[in-house]
Amino acid sequence: MKVKKNDGEYEIRARSIIIGPQLTSVSLDLGKKHRSVIVGLTPCGMHRLLGIPLEEIVDRDYDATLILGPEVEEVLDRLMGAKTNDDQNEVIQNYFLYKLSQLRPALPFDKAMLQQVQARGLLSIDFLASQSCLSVRQFERKTLERIGFSPKLYARIIRFTNAYKYKELNPNATWSDIAYRFGYFDQMHFIRDFKCFAGFTPHFLTENDLVHSVRFQSIGN
Repeated sequence: MKVKKNDGEYEIRARSIIIGPQLTSVSLDLGKKHRSVIVGLTPCGMHRLLGIPLEEIVDRDYDATLILGPEVEEVLDRLMGAKTNDDQNEVIQNYFLYKLSQLRPALPFDKAMLQQVQARGLLSIDFLASQSCLSVRQFERKTLERIGFSPKLYARIIRFTNAYKYKELNPNATWSDIAYRFGYFDQMHFIRDFKCFAGFTPHFLTENDLVHSVRFQSIGN
């Protein structure tokens, strides 16, 4: 796989990469034949697994073997030998069960951020801070450490992600209806977020794009 950021050149990536929180859109060259397995972690899951302050790795990616060790190559070999999606899923599940004992403890903050995801980014910072047993300032610092973004930016990303996934599943829905459904003040507010996170306005997105796009995000919460 090759990745191009901004106006740079395409760069080849390792067989397995760890991707930090992403804010900037990138271009991917998957080639004619490319088989990908995407593992998405719950909010705070990457911090609990790696122990890295996520604000330090925003918009960055790393060769997974340099962070998790040569065991990643063994997992990749098993994935290459897996014949079905269920077999691949079993390989991934077994690996993370093995890593389970190495996870850092979950905090009330982590549960609060799951609530924010389930609420599609509409919960207030004051409420989430109280659920986390933190002051607002402590909550903001913890969000940068364990999520990578400020609480307000993370809420915007959650809301936009849900709105975009809804459009993928319901291509006939209008953008104005989607903006209303997901709590935007008006359509222009939604368009500004769309351009910020996708890199272009929704009017450039065609029905053909929605049908043939590569979907890296899961449909559930």
